[in-house]
Amino acid sequence: MDKKPSITRLIKARSYLRKHQNKKFVSLDMLSRGVGVYSDVLGEDLVLFAPLIFMDSSINMHDLLPEIEKYLEEEALEKSSKPKIKRQTARKKELSEYKNYADFIYQKMAGPGGLISPTAELNDHDLYLLFSLIKKERQSRNKKSKKTAKK
Repeated sequence: MDKKPSITRLIKARSYLRKHQNKKFVSLDMLSRGVGVYSDVLGEDLVLFAPLIFMDSSINMHDLLPEIEKYLEEEALEKSSKPKIKRQTARKKELSEYKNYADFIYQKMAGPGGLISPTAELNDHDLYLLFSLIKKERQSRNKKSKKTAKK
């Protein structure tokens, strides 16, 4: 199998099957109408659980429910075991310490005498601050160019 099934579509299918447990038989077409997805698309996701789902229309989707739930639990465990990447943020207080990007470079990378040191390294947060300051500078320049173009 080269493609993993869509987790959101599997969750929708699971909830539909749980809500309609009183029905004895739920076909792929009935499930696709209930979920709101084309039967071909949903079938591609369910091929992992029933390889003959496209050829055999007599497959009851209720029979796949335990396998779908097991797969979703495994995916949830796998997702929770991965370390979460912390999003970089630049606070206004940090950005207000510097007049512009040149001031940032001078304060962070300049050595004694005001020369930029080739050995100076910036960590990820400093690079994000520099990126934010450059973006702010570009926005201000674009505003200035638009004002001069209007005149």
